[in-house]
Amino acid sequence: MPIKYTENSKWNIMGMPPILFLSFSIVVIVAAYLDQLPNTLFGGLAFCAVMGYAMKFVVEHVSILKKTIGLAAVSFSCAILVYFHFIPESTVKIVGNVITGNCDFLSFYVGALLCGSIIGMDRKLLVKAGVRYFIPVLGGMIFAYTASAFVGSLLGYSWKDVVLYITGPIMGGGNGAGAVPMSEIYAAASGEASDAIYSRLLPAVTLGNWTAIFAAIGVRCIGEKFPKLSGNGSLMQGYTAEQSNTVYPYTMQLLDLGIGFFATAAFFIFGRIAGMLVPTIHAYAFTIIAVATVKIAGILPEKIEFCIVKWYQFISGNFTVLIMAGVGISMFNLATLLETLSPIFVVLCIVTVFMAVLGAGIFGLLVKFFFVESSITAGLCMCNAGGNGDIMVLSAANLMDLMSFAQISSRLGGAIILVLQSVLATALL
Repeated sequence: MPIKYTENSKWNIMGMPPILFLSFSIVVIVAAYLDQLPNTLFGGLAFCAVMGYAMKFVVEHVSILKKTIGLAAVSFSCAILVYFHFIPESTVKIVGNVITGNCDFLSFYVGALLCGSIIGMDRKLLVKAGVRYFIPVLGGMIFAYTASAFVGSLLGYSWKDVVLYITGPIMGGGNGAGAVPMSEIYAAASGEASDAIYSRLLPAVTLGNWTAIFAAIGVRCIGEKFPKLSGNGSLMQGYTAEQSNTVYPYTMQLLDLGIGFFATAAFFIFGRIAGMLVPTIHAYAFTIIAVATVKIAGILPEKIEFCIVKWYQFISGNFTVLIMAGVGISMFNLATLLETLSPIFVVLCIVTVFMAVLGAGIFGLLVKFFFVESSITAGLCMCNAGGNGDIMVLSAANLMDLMSFAQISSRLGGAIILVLQSVLATALL
């Protein structure tokens, strides 16, 4: 007798009957605990599907979680399970290999979101928003640097140490694209070993990222409480979320996904080549520039644009929850976070993130952006841990369609911070 299946049942998990999801999950979990989980995309993504969709089911059926932390609970719960060693170490390594290691599925996912979200935007909106976007980014930087230095001085910290070792690392684009090159910049200016400097920068990056995620939840709730502050997914005032996107007169065929994948891969690889030639700027930034230029110029046939957008929707719709679980398992280190929790340090990190939100939101209003979307993309996505931080912040705020703007903050904004920190390091160290 076949298993009873009701397609739109609220009790379905990952679109399938609970008994079927549970049966498949038992196979994966048993393999993990018997150390038989394949160290491949199959093994890593299957385990992420089990953890991610199980927690998503809980969030959807527990009202307080759904209205507050939302899907950010997926990563938090996975990080907690890793911290208490409920997930086998071998499985953690497999997931790490899939998400950011040799498989690097995180880049695969982010590349689809970058290209598809930009290509699918309304061309007029892209031009209007793109040229104005750095205004709220600048606003967040001004507010964060000024306020954190001032509060640090009041609390007995040297303002120089605050901007060099707290504010700069938090807003510098994460770990690999931020803290690592920043430590080398400081080392060149001071003569101190870069690894010693890096150990001073990493706690701020870690705590700033966690603070940004919780702040995203708070800003989302503010938007729900005061609807006029939010565009419900649209960055610019005067555009609804639907008006922000191009409408294509095509019906999707399976072959379209292959075309979309290949075009996305070409844009992504172009970013890598350009990043090799100009290593001070992250490859993602060049991908964004290339895709935006092609979209504004109208070079691609509409059908190819449609394929790229459908590929993005396919990846986003099927793998966002898996990525959130994978990031929580392999990249959220609760132990490192707990080591940084001295009261003054926490206060200064919170001040930095809060003022970045406020500055980006206020300056965003000046250029006709919605406060919520502007403060999250131009503010919080300057304060998180780069690519995986963008995913967590946007998922917590339910704004994944704004990934392209988030990456502008993380990558181009992070590059601006590195230039600023190099000037400060030369003057202050």
